[in-house]
This record gives sequence, C-alpha cells and structure tokens, in this order.
Amino acid sequence: MKNVLKSFVFLLILFILVELISYALVPYHNLKYSLYEISKYEILTEEKDTVDSIFVGDSLIYSAFSPMEVWNNYGFTTFACANSAQLLEDAYNYLEIANDTQHPKVMFLETNVIFRNPKNKVWYYDYKNIMSSLYIINYHNNWKKFMFNFLNNDTKFSKVNVYKGFKYINKTQSAKYRDYMKYSEKVTEIPKSNLDMFDKIVKYCNQNNIKLVLVSTPNMKAWSYSKHARILNLKDEYGLDFIDLNIDNPLGIDWKTETRDKGNHLNYYGAVKVSNFIGEYLKTNNLVKDHRNDKKYESWNESYEIYSKSVIK
Repeated sequence: MKNVLKSFVFLLILFILVELISYALVPYHNLKYSLYEISKYEILTEEKDTVDSIFVGDSLIYSAFSPMEVWNNYGFTTFACANSAQLLEDAYNYLEIANDTQHPKVMFLETNVIFRNPKNKVWYYDYKNIMSSLYIINYHNNWKKFMFNFLNNDTKFSKVNVYKGFKYINKTQSAKYRDYMKYSEKVTEIPKSNLDMFDKIVKYCNQNNIKLVLVSTPNMKAWSYSKHARILNLKDEYGLDFIDLNIDNPLGIDWKTETRDKGNHLNYYGAVKVSNFIGEYLKTNNLVKDHRNDKKYESWNESYEIYSKSVIK
C-alpha cells in the first residue's frame, strides 16, 4: 500500500510539472481565448490581422504546406490550420476562428476532408479534445526556439509559432509508383452532411470577402480520379478555383524521395514544392501583399531565421 501511495504521489508531481512546463511552451498573444483554444487553434498565436491567407485541412496540409517557405520566397503571410483526420466541421470552426482574429483574404481548403464521413469519426472528437489540452504535446518543438534565444543571449524570448502550423518531417519512406489518377467514369459520393457544411463554408466566405480555393495536395493513397471528378462538379456548381496537384504530377513529385510514409503524406522536400506553387499562385493572381519590407512583420523574419536553422535542406 505504501508503494502504491508513493507511485501515486510521484505521478501527481510529474503531471503538475508537465503542466507547468506546458504553460511555458504555449505561444500566446490573444488573451481573449483560453489556453485550451490556443492549443487547439494555433493561429491564435499570431498578432491580430497579420495573416493574409490560411490553408485548412487534415494532416495532408501540415505535411505538405510550409508557410515559412512562402514567406521567404514571396513575403506572403500564410498559416496551416490543420489537424489530423480533420472533419469538414473542424474546417468551418477553423475558418471562423481565423476570421475573428486575422480576417484572411484567401482560404485554401484541402479537398480530402470533404469526403471524410463524420459518422465514422465520432471517436475522434474525444481523442482530439484530450490531445489538444496537452500543451506540451502540441508545442514540444518550442523548446528549440527557447534554447536558440538562450544560447544567443536573447532575453526577449517571444512565444511565437515558428512553423506556422507546418509539421517539419524530413524522413523518407519511398513509394512504388502506381497510376492512382488513371481516368475513371466513377464519381465518388460526398456525404450529405458534408455537402451542407460545404455550402455553409462557401456562404461564410462570400459574406466575409474571403476567396475560397479548393486544393488537392499530392497523395497517392487517399486521392483518386473519381474524387477529382466529384470536386470538379462541386467547383463548377459554386464557381470556385480548383487546384489538383495530382493530375499529371505538375510539381514533379518524386515518390521515392519526397514522401514520408510510402505515398500518403509528403515530407519536407515535397512540401517545399507545394509551398512554392501556392506562393506563385498567390503572386500571379495578385491576391495578397509582400510584407518582407514591412517592419510590422519583423517577427516573421525572426521566425524564418529560426526555421531555416532547424530544417535540413
């Protein structure tokens, strides 16, 4: 019994220490929201009205899109509003949160979430809420910035999200290429509840002057021509732009070196290609401004300096 009590006390002390460390790692600026919400919606770490474009979706987004690459090459402020197995309802919630604090001009929606049936993901909500509340899990990479500043005698440690929602992974697990985008007359159906939610997203964007762009990032396992065909119909119905980076492999993705898990997600090297494509799209269509010479965005230059030291190019 005595040993059990000691174990309980040890675990309790450990839990308290983890929580205290977690609070130190949470990057927060907007005190309107609780720490839980800031952990759940990372875009709340950004100064108000400094993010011009958001990229919303599931793990395909935080694996394939790096805002810091776009910043360095184009000077555009973007943010990856993504979480694993995201549902379309999650995407709408992210949109509302982002618009409350940032008022983005452009929203890119990863089309994979449009097909995910919420009825099959009931378990996910409880899991997501628990994991989001564990700040040290969500922001464990922030120790890198803390140590970077400490070693450089920088006493002005600023709690910011250096990666802007991107999850840096440079490991490679090669995929054997297959013609996953082979033409098919089949059209994949979208769950009725998702069609209703999508309509809600479109209306919200229209009401708030946000350009909605549909995008399919390279994915050999989850994407197909039948899904592509359905999104084509959807984009025509609503008059939206649709970018499918799977058709004819426009980025030249090398599935031997630019995927981290045999074709399901891109690694850092593939993400660089996607990010530069999006940056060029924003530039060509004159959708957002280049802020690299604006002192208001100096923190983005600071973030890139740290980011560039942490990635292996």
